[in-house]
Amino acid sequence: MGSGASCTSMADDTLTTRDSPRTPVSLIDPISGLLCIEIVEARDLPALDINGKSDPFVQLIFGNEKVYKTKVQKKTLNPIWNETYKMLVAHSETGWQLEVHLWDYDRGKHNDYIGVVNIDISLLFDGKVHDKWFDIHKPKKSKGQIHLVLQVLNQQEVERRFWESFAQYYDTSGDGSLNRLEFTSLLGSISASFTEDEIAALYEKADTNKDGGLSYDEVWKIIDQQRDISKGLFRDDPNIIWHVYARADEFNNVGSLILQKNLSSSPKSPKEQNKVIMVQDRATGKLVEEKVPGYIEIALRIMYSSSSGRFAVSNHDVKRLLRHLSCKQGKKYDDPRSKKEIPSFVKFHNLNLDEIRDPMDSFHNFNEFFYRKLKPEARPIAFHSDPKVAVSPADCRMNAFPTIDEATKIWIKGKNFTLYNLLLSDELVAKYTGGSLIVARLAPQDYHRFHFPIDGTVGPSTPMDGCLYTVNPVAVRQPIDVFTENKRIRTIIHSKCFGDVIYISVGATMVGSIVLTSHEGQHVKKGDEHGYFAFGGSTVLLLFLPGAIRFDDDLVVNSSKPIETLIRMGDSIGIAIK
Repeated sequence: MGSGASCTSMADDTLTTRDSPRTPVSLIDPISGLLCIEIVEARDLPALDINGKSDPFVQLIFGNEKVYKTKVQKKTLNPIWNETYKMLVAHSETGWQLEVHLWDYDRGKHNDYIGVVNIDISLLFDGKVHDKWFDIHKPKKSKGQIHLVLQVLNQQEVERRFWESFAQYYDTSGDGSLNRLEFTSLLGSISASFTEDEIAALYEKADTNKDGGLSYDEVWKIIDQQRDISKGLFRDDPNIIWHVYARADEFNNVGSLILQKNLSSSPKSPKEQNKVIMVQDRATGKLVEEKVPGYIEIALRIMYSSSSGRFAVSNHDVKRLLRHLSCKQGKKYDDPRSKKEIPSFVKFHNLNLDEIRDPMDSFHNFNEFFYRKLKPEARPIAFHSDPKVAVSPADCRMNAFPTIDEATKIWIKGKNFTLYNLLLSDELVAKYTGGSLIVARLAPQDYHRFHFPIDGTVGPSTPMDGCLYTVNPVAVRQPIDVFTENKRIRTIIHSKCFGDVIYISVGATMVGSIVLTSHEGQHVKKGDEHGYFAFGGSTVLLLFLPGAIRFDDDLVVNSSKPIETLIRMGDSIGIAIK
């Protein structure tokens, strides 16, 4: 296949880097290799602009398909790109050519053609790294060279790199090895079917040098030796490992891609189906399903699904692992490249974009979208002029308990859950013993700013450091001290109608940041903003003095079943008794 390009050809200005690499789709045409292309730089390019420079960019074409375009480098004849693209090559394509086209970008008119390099793919299937300068060809006026680094990885090498990258994702210490818990986490993200005894046996067998830890290479070798380990992940699709590694990069590494749980359209077996939580929608009265995100499934699987998990949840290694994963996710969603994940998140959760205050193109990363603001009219405040009516602090799944004792009998099962462990204040314990409790859980798809439920004056806020356990109901209803161990901020609200109300903002798995936007001494109305959470699920706890509030009947009835009620910020939750 030749270049098919002439001096009058025009590159597609709108072509951008693909979210996922070009991949063969035929099941009868097996993948032969992964072609890694590093576009490094060019030199001595022709000057095609009146300023004596050019604005060069590179376009890759494979099989008459435009597969990749670099950024434009402005006003230079010696551009540097340092961009990488990975492309799966099917067996039927091993005799094709990769066309590397160079163009001079011109705004508002046809781009000027610089030239092309044609590369015979079959010559790259030798296992070597081809790092060289290539002459750029153009009829009659060839000029310049481009520096490319090319390599085709075979199946064994791709699998080795895949599993080593996967292992690195769970390496909390960064020492190049996994301890028992980290290895359990890795296996938990693949399948729920491993027993404690099976994990112990695998770990011992994989530790070939008997140093008490598993190197990345040891992880890869045990999985290579026992192929049934990865069966649950691949769901009978032998190409999944190719596709995941082809998509992986510095932003989306193998571990985070696995957590996304969207790697294949193949149906899961009943044993592997995502967990769901049933909640009652107050607006419709119907029960609705809430899917448990992949990262929550893994946390639950590791920490709560076995006796050793329940024992280990207080272990320092567990806390370090959760903080490690949360920090990774936080950094990822602060990265400008995370913007590309917003459309799929909106589509998956069917979010109403008309409610959002700011234009979609104003968000610089995923986290900015996640704690987006809504238009004021999107969340009307119930009985806004009546200070005796309390409202929901957030879009949430809510439980309401007239007494804390009822909450511990029905919902909160942490073996060390006490008012003191929650509040860390003897004075507050004395005041709030016998008080009423709201548990408002925010799922990842919810609006993640939280608000004041009552009129009042903001009192002192006290940060309490801790770990980042999941606040998923499965965890809350296990003997794990989720609310008393998690990172949280305790704020006092002074109110004429309700007395002092304690407002606790609780972080959770994948939530590293709790940001307060209010300040001590501020006079607030119900519905005013108190703060926001970064990515993940999280919870708001409201603690009322004994005899201060009567919760709405539907909240109390549902909580006694026990089932959460899906409500929105500003909805009524109760009325002051006095």
